[in-house]
Amino acid sequence: MKELTAKLRYFPLDPVAAPPTPIRKADLEKIARDTGAQITLENIVSPSRKVQGDIIREDTMESHIEEVSQDIITVTARDEKILHNAIRALFKLYRAQRTVFGTWGSSARARDLIIRFCDEEGDGWY
Repeated sequence: MKELTAKLRYFPLDPVAAPPTPIRKADLEKIARDTGAQITLENIVSPSRKVQGDIIREDTMESHIEEVSQDIITVTARDEKILHNAIRALFKLYRAQRTVFGTWGSSARARDLIIRFCDEEGDGWY
């Protein structure tokens, strides 16, 4: 079977799209060990991000998605069951994505599986 790649994008400055639990590398490593999936984390901080005291602002208009501040969890697996178990564990910890951009960059089959998982969990906006 072809490798499945799921990209889960969380936008930390959006109160609706940000996960309720901070994303920690140690948690991702545990889920990877427990499920057999390969999981990586990429943190993007936009150059337009401004911190003013306790307030964080970012101008996202006219920005490409890869330039917007976000945490991208990439899950790869050769087996749908492994991907399913990893995604389910991630959704349990961080919840499903809350925007239509949440799965951009995923392989088509992995995106279909994510949408199905969102329906199963009743957590996503798909």
